[in-house]
Amino acid sequence: MDSLPVELVRLVFQYCDPGSVRVLRLASRRYADVGYEYLLEPHFNAVEWRDDVSRLCNIANHDRLRDGIRSLTFNFAKLDEDYARQTTFFQHWLREAEQPSTLLQDAWTRYYELEGEARKLPPFHSRSAAIEDAFKRLPNLRHVEITHTKCPYDIPLLQDVFQVRTCRKRDRGQACKNINAVVSAFRHARPASLSIDQLPLEIFRPADDRRLWLDCARSFASLSRLDLVLDTPANLLPASRSRAVNGLGGVLHSSVNLTHLSLAFHHYHAPAQKFHLSFQALFCGSDFVFPRLTDLKLEGVSCAEDDLRGFLLRHAATLERLRLGGRGLAKPFEWSMGGVHLHQGSFRGLFTGLRGRMPRLRRFHMEGDAEAGDFTASSREVYMFRPVTDDDWAPLGGGSGGDAAAAAAGYRGKRVETLGACVKVVDSLALERYLVEGGRYPRLGKEEVGDGL
Repeated sequence: MDSLPVELVRLVFQYCDPGSVRVLRLASRRYADVGYEYLLEPHFNAVEWRDDVSRLCNIANHDRLRDGIRSLTFNFAKLDEDYARQTTFFQHWLREAEQPSTLLQDAWTRYYELEGEARKLPPFHSRSAAIEDAFKRLPNLRHVEITHTKCPYDIPLLQDVFQVRTCRKRDRGQACKNINAVVSAFRHARPASLSIDQLPLEIFRPADDRRLWLDCARSFASLSRLDLVLDTPANLLPASRSRAVNGLGGVLHSSVNLTHLSLAFHHYHAPAQKFHLSFQALFCGSDFVFPRLTDLKLEGVSCAEDDLRGFLLRHAATLERLRLGGRGLAKPFEWSMGGVHLHQGSFRGLFTGLRGRMPRLRRFHMEGDAEAGDFTASSREVYMFRPVTDDDWAPLGGGSGGDAAAAAAGYRGKRVETLGACVKVVDSLALERYLVEGGRYPRLGKEEVGDGL
């Protein structure tokens, strides 16, 4: 074995699981040396119930191990114990008497053990200096993710219930401190992608926090992909809201090299509500353009037709894939509720205004509830778009590809009740053909409220 070329030894290590890597490194010094880079997975997942800050610092201070870390996930998700207990009970009450009792007892015993360990650790945000030092020493870090929606426990029962939105809890103030601690360290890296879910919109309002984010301009300029799911508070006053939107715009202004941008707005206090977004306000009235943008997704927003059309046409020279709407905060087997609304104008006016003016566009997709027009008007457009692809443009259908696809396949052609109107569920394939290939404006099978447009 010692006579094998280094390339073959590396190939052997690539097929080994972590335990086998450790055993194989004990075979000889040569194998120990080659196997160094396979000791760690390239993705590091940090959770609060484990002292992952110290682990990350130890790796970052190691001359050889630090080169292997290419992506980081900071998982700040928390479980709402009361809702989770009720959910786990109802999910398992149909099983035999002893089996659910044993499953529940084992799961919750393990949960309390992990939470007990977590209480012994200092708060994450209090160790921001150590996190900054670790970021400085990770030369190959390319991807950073901050999440509040993924289960942090390796407990199957809790992983199941964590998909139910009400089984999660979060302290908004604590979330802002934790995110700012990561952002403070983020300025010392040059990653290619950043993803944050449940990002409190009010984090951009305080002057110190805004300054912290704007100090990361060089790091944001290195990004090619930015995925933000913004959590809008229920009681943000107009002046504070405007300041927060302006701070978000400052971050986007810094991200000048983006090729992929995803902006989603979720109202956890009112899941069906849409966020009133003005691109003129977001970019301070300027005709700002992402010069390399090829992929754009907008979800959960309400905007004016001319404002949205103008923003899209400014990117006509580069935009290849466009998604409007998404799942939003829909529960499993519920219809998507992350659609896009037009409070001024119409979808027909929007799409006819785009047709023939976006030469590089190859894919288009709409998903969720879509409405255009004033609620007080005699007529308005009302649609319900089912998903036909996932966010990576892989096709959905026939019950495959997740709960959304299964629901879409099961209810194809049916009508749903939305805001007092009976609306037929359709897909956006005809609109995609119209925008990409041309032809007549398609009939979407909609049933309009009032006289129609």
